[in-house]
Order: sequence, then C-alpha cells, then structure tokens
Amino acid sequence: MKKFLSVLLLAVSVCMLAAGCSIEVEEENTPDKYSFYYLNTAETTLEREAYEPKEESADFMVRELMQSIGNRKVPEDGIALLPEEVILNSYDFQDDVLVIDFSAQYHEMSRAREVLTRAGIVKTFLQVPDIHRVRFTVEGQELTDSRNNKIGDMTEESFLELSGKDTDYRYDTFTLYFADKSGKKLVKEERNIYYRRTLPKERVVLEQLAKGPMEEGHYAVIPEKSVILSATIADRICYINMNRAFQEEALDVSESIQIYSVVNSLLDSCEADKVQLSVEGSMDGNLRSSMPLYTFYEKNDQLVVHEKEES
Repeated sequence: MKKFLSVLLLAVSVCMLAAGCSIEVEEENTPDKYSFYYLNTAETTLEREAYEPKEESADFMVRELMQSIGNRKVPEDGIALLPEEVILNSYDFQDDVLVIDFSAQYHEMSRAREVLTRAGIVKTFLQVPDIHRVRFTVEGQELTDSRNNKIGDMTEESFLELSGKDTDYRYDTFTLYFADKSGKKLVKEERNIYYRRTLPKERVVLEQLAKGPMEEGHYAVIPEKSVILSATIADRICYINMNRAFQEEALDVSESIQIYSVVNSLLDSCEADKVQLSVEGSMDGNLRSSMPLYTFYEKNDQLVVHEKEES
C-alpha cells in the first residue's frame, strides 16, 4: 500500500512538471443567494434577510414567496410588506411578467408605505428565474399612480432607493439651493460630498440643506432640526416625508422659498421630475399658509438668482 502511494505521488509530481499535463481541481459550487424584503419598524426603508429556496424553479419560488408575504412572516424587528387588511388575491405568469392581484384595501395604504411595499415585493420576485418584470393589479384593474396613470410593468430601475449592507463610500457634487439676503430668492451652492454608497442621494441632499449654507451671502432655508423620515423615488416622483420640525420651526424665509429650495435641490441631484412632501406621513393642509403638501412640485427656475445678479 505504501509503495502504491509513493508511486502515485511520484506520478502526480511528474505530471505537474511536464508540459501539457494538468490536474483539474473541481471547485466547490457556492449556492446562489436570494433575499426576502420587509419594512423596518419605522416604515421608512426596506430591510432584507437571506432566503434559500429548497427548489430553484420559478413555480416553487413564487409559490413559497407568495405564502411568506401573505402570511406576513418577518423578523421580530421588522414589519410585513403588506398591512393586515390587504389580501393577495392571485398571481399569474404572462411570459416573463409576473402579474399580482391585490384586494381593494391596497388603495388604503399611505403613499409612502405603498411605494416601499411595492418596491419590496418587486425586488423580491425579480430574483426568481425567468421573471424580468412585475405588474400590480387591484381587483383586476391595473395599479395607477397619484396622477391616475397606469404604472405598468416594473423592473429594478423602477425604484432608485438603495438597500443592503454595503459600506463603500462615493464622492459626488450636489447643487443646493439656499435663500438670498431678502429671503425671497434662491441662490445656488455647489457642494462636494463624500457619503455612504447605500445612502440615497435624496437623503444626502436634505441633510445638507438642514446643515445650512457654507458661502457668504447665502442663508438657511429649512430648520436645522429637520429630519428626513423617508425618501423614495418611484415613477419619477420623489416622495419625501419630513418630521414636524420642518413645518413648525420655519425660518425667516418665504414659504415658496422653503418649498422650492427642497424641490430644486432634489430635482437637480436625483432622477425624478416632481417632488411630493409630507409631514409625519400626512399630506393634509399646507406647509404653512398657502403651499399645499399634496401637490406635485416641479423645478422653479424663476426664483433662482443667476450668477450675474448675485454678483
């Protein structure tokens, strides 16, 4: 036996040294990793945990994930994607599209919660083999956005909110808008920011606005105690939910300046066309006296002081 092992080792050594001879080592296959999404307890962002299906087929994975979503199975420190009153009616495969139908109670979710719920469900099912798009219906009717437009098929690109545990950093230049001395006009300020890659740009923008300007002749527009509770972009609309200080501790600037400093700063830095604001999850009433929260605000260049005027 010892003689046999010696001969075998010698053969292996000769083979490794000889030209054209190689020994193939079969590498251990690492199984694909999947994630199951849910909400954090504050309902402000998506969290995820590892999901390992017993069978990696579309039929099995969709059925199992549907059951998990319907049964609202989430970690103790999380909240299910669907509220208790919302029911998963059915699902159907249409080529590479997964169509999911919900009960009428789906429409009763707040806009901020609905966008996060939609993002979590879409991200969950886009991991399934052969599913490239997801479409939502409510009682058989296609889901629409706040402007009553059909949302249609959704992909990863439909949601720009970042999630995950990546700790890498990135460096970007942001254009922020502050008030001029009169408090009735906006002035631009370019700012280079080094921030976590997992932090959405819209959150970075609002945190920088709350810190105030860094250039002489520029004045703060939102209270320093303003805190962004959630920020989500969907359907090219940026939904921002602020704390009560944003509304109740207004600075000595006009109401339109406070609104459009936020709107212009966000739309210059994020992939969105409009901004909708809410305070503590509510869109009722006005920011202060005349600017309604429920409105979709677009960029306003007429309030901006250009460089020559500023000089």
